[in-house]
Amino acid sequence: MSDIRIPVWLLPLVLLMFCSCDEGRIYDEEVVAVEKGGVVRFRAGLTGPESWTEDYTLAVAGFADDSEYALISKNIESAITADGRCDLIMTGIPENVSSIELCALDRLRRRVAVFASAAYRVSPDTVFIDSETVNVSMAHAIQQEILNTTCVQCHGRSNFVAAGLDLTEAKSFASLVAVPSVKMSGLNRIEPGHSDRSVFYMILSGDCSSGWSYDHSVEVIRQEKLELIKNWIEGGADPR
Repeated sequence: MSDIRIPVWLLPLVLLMFCSCDEGRIYDEEVVAVEKGGVVRFRAGLTGPESWTEDYTLAVAGFADDSEYALISKNIESAITADGRCDLIMTGIPENVSSIELCALDRLRRRVAVFASAAYRVSPDTVFIDSETVNVSMAHAIQQEILNTTCVQCHGRSNFVAAGLDLTEAKSFASLVAVPSVKMSGLNRIEPGHSDRSVFYMILSGDCSSGWSYDHSVEVIRQEKLELIKNWIEGGADPR
């Protein structure tokens, strides 16, 4: 039997055929990169997302216990459908995330308002979070984060309405926006576009009310909450 001689230039092709093929065919190998961490799909109807100023981001975000800063977040803007629903998938959620929230974040990724929240723990499967229609407007954030938590105790709750100012829901903004102050003549309680001429902001951020029966500057001490009020007023104080 004569020797079979293979030209040198054919050797790489022959070796490739023997090393790559079990059944006479060469297969392309697809490499799929799998992102570490959990997966959440958030779905809800939304109203008012357009009311926020450029200082903030509406997002689905993950937070660890006792922290106001998002460990992971995803802007909801591109996930809002034509009928006003949000359908968003967020991947790569770290193990130390304990809650997933629909919230407003400032430029530091710090939480300033929460509209929906669910406890979270790592799962091999997608975690679904579904909500009914959620009001995510800037005005609603101020109502629930500031007025409901600090102001209504004296201004509307338990039938006590100090200075005739009712700050309960459905009444607050009609009592505030472009309404003359009964305490500081010539100024409105809120002057849209001008926080420096809005009594509501002035008494919370400074000592204007120190000579009154109650110093209101002790009520809102967190800077991000004061900035929320200021930016809302400067943006036009839309009550919707």
